[in-house]
Amino acid sequence: MDFFQFASYAEIFVNLSIDENNQVENRLWICLLVGGLCFLIVYIFQVFGLLTIAKREGFKNKWMAFVPFLNVYYIGVCSQKNKVYGMNPKYFAIVTAAIEAILVAGYIIYYVSAFAVWNKITWAPYTDRNGNTLYWYVDDVVGLPAGMEWMRWSFLNLGNILSWVELVFIILKLLLLTAFFRTYSARQYVWFSIAGALLPLTGILIYVVRNNKGMNYMDYIRKVRERNYRMYQQQYGNPYNQNPYSGGYNNGYGGQGGSGNRSEGSSSAPDPFDGEYGSSSGSGNSNGRGGSSGGDGGSPFDEFN
Repeated sequence: MDFFQFASYAEIFVNLSIDENNQVENRLWICLLVGGLCFLIVYIFQVFGLLTIAKREGFKNKWMAFVPFLNVYYIGVCSQKNKVYGMNPKYFAIVTAAIEAILVAGYIIYYVSAFAVWNKITWAPYTDRNGNTLYWYVDDVVGLPAGMEWMRWSFLNLGNILSWVELVFIILKLLLLTAFFRTYSARQYVWFSIAGALLPLTGILIYVVRNNKGMNYMDYIRKVRERNYRMYQQQYGNPYNQNPYSGGYNNGYGGQGGSGNRSEGSSSAPDPFDGEYGSSSGSGNSNGRGGSSGGDGGSPFDEFN
């Protein structure tokens, strides 16, 4: 699909003019050539990005990263640590890949029809803002053989139909990329997902995040809250003279409020995050794990170190 997006962008810069035979030149091949070159560059970035992620995370069937449409499905495979509305992303990606296949088939038919009917198109001149005389087709194609009427219909109508299908594809792709970038770029997942869905830049964005460890987004949120709590403790100290989660505090009148009945020499209560994520000092906790979190996703604070 990225191929035809690049081709459509190239059409903006391709002017239609009349040749020495009083015919409007067919320059669609320029758009397709530019689209093909841009698509190839982005596609290479995407392949290497998915391969890097698949090798590190231990995903199978890495060959899918090379195959069009299947690589869309493989994006879902790499995103399984985060779900799309409760659905496993790899199943959701099947629908996205199927819609993309329909779009590609439709655009192939459109461009084949455009080349076939080009000499039968009724053209009308118009003047641009710079005073140049250019041409655009009138909604009519005349003189086609009976067997080519379907090409006439495709050229005149298929573009509008595909634009609606493309809208559905963009929504599906946005949801799929949300799961992917929540997994590998939790901090920037919103912007990366939107850019990848609207622009043909998904391959480059995947390549950018290829070295990030995969993680569940809710685990990331819990880690951020833990980090903010510890930063607050370091900056402002404890206004209660002891851990506020210990069950007692200094009430300001020489006594101790709450239900705590602690001796003066007792230590403060443990960090509330020790049980799951390790102590704030970085030492091992009661579960025998180190200060940094374990798990397949790695530490979400690698980017802060």
